[in-house]
Amino acid sequence: MAYREYNDRIGGINHWLFAQEEFKHIISRPFRGEEYSSVINGSGVVKGEQKYPKGYQEMIIPELKRRADFFSEIPALKEIKPAEHKVLTVLVGDKDDPKVAASRSYVGMKSATTKLSGLSSMLEEFPSTITSAELYKKLDQWNNDSSISILMFQLPFGGKAGEIINTTTLCNRINIAKDGDGLNQVTLGLMSLGAERYYDCCTPSGMVDLSSVYLYREKGAKLRPDGIAGFAGFEVLVSGRSAIVGEPLFNLLKRFDATTLGPLHTRTGSGGKTDRETRLRVYTELSKRADIIFSCMGFHPYKIHTDTEYFFTSDMLKEGCLIIDASTSFRKDGRKPYGDVEPAARSKAAAYTLETGGVGPATVTKLVHQGWRGMLYQNIEAVRKAVEDNKSVVKSTFSKLLASYADSGEAEAEGNAEKLCNRAIHPDSHPVHAVDALEAVLPELMK
Repeated sequence: MAYREYNDRIGGINHWLFAQEEFKHIISRPFRGEEYSSVINGSGVVKGEQKYPKGYQEMIIPELKRRADFFSEIPALKEIKPAEHKVLTVLVGDKDDPKVAASRSYVGMKSATTKLSGLSSMLEEFPSTITSAELYKKLDQWNNDSSISILMFQLPFGGKAGEIINTTTLCNRINIAKDGDGLNQVTLGLMSLGAERYYDCCTPSGMVDLSSVYLYREKGAKLRPDGIAGFAGFEVLVSGRSAIVGEPLFNLLKRFDATTLGPLHTRTGSGGKTDRETRLRVYTELSKRADIIFSCMGFHPYKIHTDTEYFFTSDMLKEGCLIIDASTSFRKDGRKPYGDVEPAARSKAAAYTLETGGVGPATVTKLVHQGWRGMLYQNIEAVRKAVEDNKSVVKSTFSKLLASYADSGEAEAEGNAEKLCNRAIHPDSHPVHAVDALEAVLPELMK
């Protein structure tokens, strides 16, 4: 199997992650409860108490800080000061708005995690009376501010702004080199084509990474040169088709060689919204085939069950499947959140994510990681120089990654590695390749 396309990625932090001894703790058995399946931990911390040993977030974030601190040891990068680069979040709404209160809690979690990575966090708040024109003016300033690595609007907006401002148009004005959330439609379009791009959507990317942990450790899947465990041979169901989770996730999985079922949605198989039995039959036929279920349906008005609020029940699942559940819904009484898959069904799965401590922390981790990469995009000439100065190490690293995955011989792997090195340092190539190359070589330089 040769390296196939010019746009193919190589490198990535997952190669470092999967080589760590503590990596095994990301998948663990519950300490209590009736489930006998394994839990995939986006974070080891659940509601403030250490419930599991160490999750995805607790491994990636300190490593980003360690790498940022090492920049001072690389001549081409020593002028980059990570603490001077900001991850900007924009919050719109009034302080007494419940939506804003919930958003502020999430923003606080992002801010704390960002600071742990060595970058700075910045919050801009505006009342619900702000106009589109005022936000556009501010956005133009942020787009041109080199100290801002990435920027994102915390959606949905509260109050009047949430009803009037077209957030799709607003997100489309974000500089794609700073579109850390991946919500600009240019970014989404490039994702669907598998083309060169600065970022992927955070939640789909985090879900893919969590599933890669399981496939690599439990199923012996090979790591692709881009650091993703191969999905070839697995039937994968995507449940949900939102523009920021379901659809981009489906497109990512196609690029990773998965046999995809879906994306399904609340009206799949339906001639109308009341055709519940038809929808239940179609869903069950597909979900029983799925080796992996990525569920991101969330709250929806068109239920397929009359006796439960969950979407997937035990009788709909294949024995030994993997469940990555990104949904978090709340009951009217405000009690603990629930996902798309009923808890009793988890015993049928080989592994699953929890509503708390699962996909959410993985999403925040991807967001911070993209802020870290955004800092490098703002200093792309220095990054290319660092790669060029260490070309022999980069080439050797690339050659090993290619040879470990492909069926080609050592000579072909070395030839492809040379081409990829040249691509990374060429001033006309997409910046993503230089940043990928730097990420790939940093562990070797730090030894």
